Amino acid sequence: MDFFDIIKEGTGEGFADSLFKVQDSDGKLLTLRGEVTTQIARMLASRARDETRLFYITNCVKYIDSDASGQREYWQAGAELIGGDAASSDAEAIALALSILDSIGLNGAQIDVGSVGLFRYVLNYFGVSDFEGVIRAVKRKSVDDLRGISMNPRALEMFIYMISRRGGIEVIDKLSEMADGDLGGQKGYFRKLFRLLDAYGCAGRVKIDLGTLREMKYYNGIIFEIFLGGIGTPLGGGGRYDAMMKEFGLEESRATGFAISVDTCIRALESCNFSFNSKERPLGIFFLEGYEEAAIALARRLRANGKGCYVSAYNGEREGVLVSEGVLDLSTGKELQLEGMGGL
Repeated sequence: MDFFDIIKEGTGEGFADSLFKVQDSDGKLLTLRGEVTTQIARMLASRARDETRLFYITNCVKYIDSDASGQREYWQAGAELIGGDAASSDAEAIALALSILDSIGLNGAQIDVGSVGLFRYVLNYFGVSDFEGVIRAVKRKSVDDLRGISMNPRALEMFIYMISRRGGIEVIDKLSEMADGDLGGQKGYFRKLFRLLDAYGCAGRVKIDLGTLREMKYYNGIIFEIFLGGIGTPLGGGGRYDAMMKEFGLEESRATGFAISVDTCIRALESCNFSFNSKERPLGIFFLEGYEEAAIALARRLRANGKGCYVSAYNGEREGVLVSEGVLDLSTGKELQLEGMGGL
């Protein structure tokens, strides 16, 4: 649980409205945990920690389901990198997210990268004051909504380009030409980001899509979402949230991170006919008197290869180790079938 005002300030009203709320004995409004990043930032501020790497796997609760899964309680696996150079840390976070998915068998995930910082630069460059209106139009990818916002033709052309193009570093190069500059340092940042992603071996799986925005208010730099073919909702996402660290008193701290939906990953694996070991019946290893150590050694080898098993004593007439329906002859390493032993 946490104080509602803190969560609302960090995440924004839209997300905060979806949370379960209760009052404490003093009448203060509290909320059940709906996300983790805000709590981590406040924890680090209380300990004056401005450089660290953290990970978590935990449950969260929301009253309004955001991905149509029908779940109010869901599990997240996330990582936060506090400190370091912005491009270096962001590249590390993106590469880590992809490698995690690869390691559990969800190969081929792709990432779309947007940037709140870049949008704010363009807004300031053209003197457009309706930030919220532009953000709403971008989220909807609505050209008509953009045209309804008062701005000069050059600004409108640039914003339409930003929500309609998806690609590599050439997207930023074109924007730089349209704005007659280096985009307030954004061009150099994106060039370094993709150079490092190439070093991690995943640049080809990352696309710039400046229409990518997430519901959390605390993002102030890049924002990214993770997708997998055949799955209708993102597997997760993240981004840079230096501004929230400053709100909690860590003025010079930089922070980036991501969260992956454990529940969505499980559904994705099930759609690929993945067989979870937890659903498999464990293998029974039964030992005759004098063979307990051999049975334990066999169980260790099987478990090291990912096979669930258990060890138990068996009172029988033959010597050896009984594995399911057969006895392992320790002299030859071959399994012997025993009459009348089926089903063990």
